[in-house]
Amino acid sequence: MKPVFYLLALVPTILSAETFTLDTDISAVTVYPDSALITRTAEFDVPAGAHRLILLGTPENDDLGHQIATMQFRADGLTQTALVSRFEDVPWRDYVGDAVKQVEDRIKDIETRIQSVQDQAETARLKAQAADHTITFLSNLGRNVGLAGSDPENLRNIARMVGNEALEAENTALAAELEARETETQLTELETELDAARADLAALLPETNERILIAVDVVAEEDTEGTLSLSYLSYETATWQPAYVFDLKTGSVPEVQISRSVLVGQMTGEDWNDITLSISTLQPNDQSAASRIRDKRRSIREKPKALEEPVVEAPVFEVTQRWRPSATSIQGTGTTYTLPVPISISSGYGAADLELDSMSQPAEVFALANPSRDTTAYRTARFTNPYSQNLFSSDYARWQVDGVLVAVDSSPDISPGEEVELGFGPLYALTLQRQVLGRRSGDVGLIALSNERAERAQIRVENLSDETWPLRLLDSVPYSEQDDLKIEWTATPKPTDENVDNRRGILAWEMELAPGQSETVEIETKLSWPEGMVLR
Repeated sequence: MKPVFYLLALVPTILSAETFTLDTDISAVTVYPDSALITRTAEFDVPAGAHRLILLGTPENDDLGHQIATMQFRADGLTQTALVSRFEDVPWRDYVGDAVKQVEDRIKDIETRIQSVQDQAETARLKAQAADHTITFLSNLGRNVGLAGSDPENLRNIARMVGNEALEAENTALAAELEARETETQLTELETELDAARADLAALLPETNERILIAVDVVAEEDTEGTLSLSYLSYETATWQPAYVFDLKTGSVPEVQISRSVLVGQMTGEDWNDITLSISTLQPNDQSAASRIRDKRRSIREKPKALEEPVVEAPVFEVTQRWRPSATSIQGTGTTYTLPVPISISSGYGAADLELDSMSQPAEVFALANPSRDTTAYRTARFTNPYSQNLFSSDYARWQVDGVLVAVDSSPDISPGEEVELGFGPLYALTLQRQVLGRRSGDVGLIALSNERAERAQIRVENLSDETWPLRLLDSVPYSEQDDLKIEWTATPKPTDENVDNRRGILAWEMELAPGQSETVEIETKLSWPEGMVLR
């Protein structure tokens, strides 16, 4: 594919057309579950006539064919006649923006200042070295054997002169060394400034040097200026996940505050700076039309004789439905949410947590107990999804009670207007105990029949807290779909509800537990079946 697009990029421009080179920057991105629609923009000002616009800055994706195939150019006042691409030998400086050039100039200025400081320190040390040479000379002068015949007065004068000159030279050397050290203290600040500038440059530079040169041939009916856009799909370079905080506000009127956010990560090779970000459940790369139905041709022939080879019927292949995401929306196609403020996200490993909104909904709060599995009850809130969109299932959900974190877990998919029950952590003061008080079975010889089994279980719940709790207690009894397997059960007290949530054999008791109060439930079950059969 590369040679084809390379040749297209060499197609000559329209006769007598003027060429304009424009730097493009990302202004908007829509992130889908498996791709991202990236929109780049640039300002243009062209006279009437036919022109070629060279659009710089687009990075090359791994799936280059789809990237180029999905490119769309838009500009009010301009009519597109051709769009060609080149992705080899694209000069670096062609797509480095002004911001990068400014930081590079800043780095050069800091490096120049560092060199100047180093030169000043070296000059000061040269003064110190010269003073050291003077001291050495004076010391050697004092040892000159030619002075041995001098009179005492002359020797005193020479000694005084050597001492004074040596003292002055030592002071000069010391002052020069101090000057050099003082000058070098500036280097620490300059090197810190240089590190910061290099970090700024690293943040601005894209992770990839592979760029595409886009050329768009256009016709302007009159002098035109404005903003053009170039959009394309980038596959498997960006992703998003929903995240939620369910905060149960207790009090006289309990409510659940639902805060929505999204975790967005991108590895497109360039940073997204101050862009308009949209999150969508649409999948542009997914199946867009109903599958074609297959005809089923059948024919008959004479029945083959016994000695003839059997006829092997050709297999019939059924087209299975492609995997579809479980997330849906009331629109039936998908949901797209645009963040209200510009967002910046760097390219690379990691994710940005972007707050969307929050809503509150009245909630019914109670304790939910399952003594067959747990030893404590759990605070539970029943409420309705207040959003007009799905709350999509998420692996990044937090549960809080009055702002205090109680759990981190995955959340289910909740449709608009759907009533749900969500747990908000254990209530350790509501204790549960389930015991089997008796069990008999012919298999162990306690009764004569080997085709009968009976069990008596006791459930005890106790409220050790200082407040009254509405409690919903759940347990189960076996059920059968065979007439020969007889099941009888009794419960004391009787359950408030049977076959809870249309699940056969699930029982529920509703009760109020005052502080220090305990309640007991007893369940007896009896199973019988014909001889010669085994209970499973």
